[in-house]
Amino acid sequence: MWGEIMNSINDILANWLEDLNQFSYKDYKDLPDIDLYMDQVVTFLDKQLSIFQTSSLDKQITSSMINNYVKGEVVSAPIAKKYNREHLALIQEVCTLKQVLTIAEVKQIIDERYKRDYVQKDEVFDHFKNLVNEKNKEAIALTKELLSSIEPNDLTALTDLSVSLALTANSFISISKRILFLNRLYQQDLENKKKDKSDKEKSEE
Repeated sequence: MWGEIMNSINDILANWLEDLNQFSYKDYKDLPDIDLYMDQVVTFLDKQLSIFQTSSLDKQITSSMINNYVKGEVVSAPIAKKYNREHLALIQEVCTLKQVLTIAEVKQIIDERYKRDYVQKDEVFDHFKNLVNEKNKEAIALTKELLSSIEPNDLTALTDLSVSLALTANSFISISKRILFLNRLYQQDLENKKKDKSDKEKSEE
């Protein structure tokens, strides 16, 4: 039935990969320059992130998600219930990273990348956007190469490809998490040494 009414899984996947290859987040300067209410934010971001939906039930962004990001101080609170360009950039980055990292780890990244006085937030987001494009293209090229040797609708081979890609991703996720863990340890060590030095200076007064 599938073969009679639709293209093969291979063709459908190849078409989606081409769509993904053309995808890009908007540059920071091209994000809406007017403040948006929550429902407008969800509508805008749902359209932006729709390429990443894996099923019709897969929600990339909801108002509850955004509220949780704000409560967790991953994203700053809206101003008079409105979200600005900076909010939109941050929420997109959070939505992307939370697919593979915990919210605590995402917050660690956001704090390091954005919450510094000298940081130009537009440059940080545009670098992130370009990195997303670069990594998508690398993954697409590899998937196309592996897909080319698989017969149409060979479910066993397609499943094996899915497992292989998942395990590759898992290896990189483990490395990413280890880096973030070591960063936290180092930062904590610096803070402890600073505290110890401060306590010593006070005791000598």
